[in-house]
Amino acid sequence: MRRITLRQTIALSACAAALASSALPRAWAGPPAAAKPLTEAEAERFVLELVNRDRKKAGLSAVALDATASKAGARHARDMAAKGFTGHLGSDGSTPEQRYSESGGSDFVQENAACLFDTVERDLERKPLFSADKLARLHQLFMAEVPPNDGHRRNILNPLHNRLGVGVAQPSEVSQPCLSEEFVDDYGDYAPLPREAKGNTTLDVEGTIAEPLTFGGVGLGRTPLPEPLPRERLNGKSYRIPAPDTLYFPAGFKTPKPVKVDGRHFSIELELGKKPLPGSYAVSVWAKRAGSPELFMISMRTLVVR
Repeated sequence: MRRITLRQTIALSACAAALASSALPRAWAGPPAAAKPLTEAEAERFVLELVNRDRKKAGLSAVALDATASKAGARHARDMAAKGFTGHLGSDGSTPEQRYSESGGSDFVQENAACLFDTVERDLERKPLFSADKLARLHQLFMAEVPPNDGHRRNILNPLHNRLGVGVAQPSEVSQPCLSEEFVDDYGDYAPLPREAKGNTTLDVEGTIAEPLTFGGVGLGRTPLPEPLPRERLNGKSYRIPAPDTLYFPAGFKTPKPVKVDGRHFSIELELGKKPLPGSYAVSVWAKRAGSPELFMISMRTLVVR
């Protein structure tokens, strides 16, 4: 199962054309029983059941519903529904990890998204009710993907994921619901970081890694500040999880500054400098399995320097 490593970041394409035209497999027996329209809370639970049904078929453990990731997912689903697009970048230029961080998340998130493609602005239903069948069809489009264009399917079946946020929205005047699945890797507890920083800011990056993983490293990277996207660029905007510009490792490894490690606890102070460049700064935490040298990301939080 592919996952984020130091040499490779997953590109989770929006696959707008595939979502717009893919047919359901003939062998599909339909969604779990849900005859009546669903409230927003019921729709979240329903999508969770769909995900766990498919993970169980693949011999994987179930994921638990995550309220913080659901908050981030709802923000994105409503944005897509209001602007009539499907993609991983929001109409304001926001990324999945930015929306998750701003919702209070501290772990690592990967997103599946499906909505409309006409970029028509619409109001949202104030008291939405959702069709179980249409939600199941959106999810099944993810599962029907075939290699090498199967990023959404692999996201659903990633064994590292252990939590799930679900965002749903219903635009007015059309019967198509919009869906965001936010998969979370929850393997640690981390001290909070500021949402915004200025010159001479010191970031106290620390936390505790949960078994069976062990600490690997801390990353820091910068990307340009997000900007609103023009209408013609909303659909199918490819998105690649940003790799860190600098990685910090424990003493004994080649590193710009050693990370202090005491058992499962780690800490490091990162200086942004007197005049840090404006941008969105991503602080990542990397871990590894016992006996394996491969590092993979388990936390990514963003903060802004203006």
